Amino acid sequence: MTVLLNRIKARMTIHAHRRTRRLLDGDYSSVFHGHSLDFDDLRDYIPGDEIRDIDWKATARHTDPLVKRYVAHRRHILGLVVDTSRDFDAVTSAGADKRHLAILMAGMVGYLAVRHGDDVMLIHGNAERTTASPRKGSEAHLEHLLQQILAETGTAAAGSIRSQLQWISSHISHRMLLVVISDQAPLGPEEEAAIRRLRAQHEVLWITITDADLAGLPAASAPFDIARPAHGLPTSVMAKPEVRQEFALAEAARRQHRIDMLAKLGIAHAEVDHPKAALGRLHTLLLRHRRGPR
Repeated sequence: MTVLLNRIKARMTIHAHRRTRRLLDGDYSSVFHGHSLDFDDLRDYIPGDEIRDIDWKATARHTDPLVKRYVAHRRHILGLVVDTSRDFDAVTSAGADKRHLAILMAGMVGYLAVRHGDDVMLIHGNAERTTASPRKGSEAHLEHLLQQILAETGTAAAGSIRSQLQWISSHISHRMLLVVISDQAPLGPEEEAAIRRLRAQHEVLWITITDADLAGLPAASAPFDIARPAHGLPTSVMAKPEVRQEFALAEAARRQHRIDMLAKLGIAHAEVDHPKAALGRLHTLLLRHRRGPR
């Protein structure tokens, strides 16, 4: 059963008219630059395809443009790099479930890959372990990957996307498109070094699932450690305006540091806080990557 994937496909259909869906297909097909010379077959033209790939003779026999599809176009690998730790058992800044939003983003980009004839694999985990799936190109396989993300609910370990990035550097040698889905955990020198190494070999896109705005919570709703619910911040601390302001400034600085770092490394980045914004943010992300660093 493809329960999760069917929900994602329905959301893509309901919230995007036909032109937008075709643009998404075109943006995805342009993620990899260049292709082999091994001709495979023909397919319908999608906005974003290279004009030079149009088969004009075949097009003349049909009502719609046809483009040549090469072997390399059918053998790309999408690596979904997802933080599935306990940190995702929380809500976003818009009040959405972080884990389900991560599943939605992974499912949408994974579905585009499967439609394009590419293989998909999942690299996920927490600070203590990293798990990787085989790579396959079917909807059933994608559903299995999404279910794995869901199954990690309640994991005991905290998150560290650095662990997954370093695992890829050590274990994967073939070129891939990596879509990293993380939250707003700090990106320090070690993370920057890991991202820089991956950027040299792979196409990398980054999706940040935003964290709840703790400074904006009412004093009576003081945040707590999801691993130890009884150990929350005292309401007396959260009630102090100076503490809230200092926390908000620190969060803003950390967010800007992440944005600046990824821009410096030439990595397209998008922030998502609610399912309603997911499709639009994915389209923007693919478009940014296609245009390249500016």
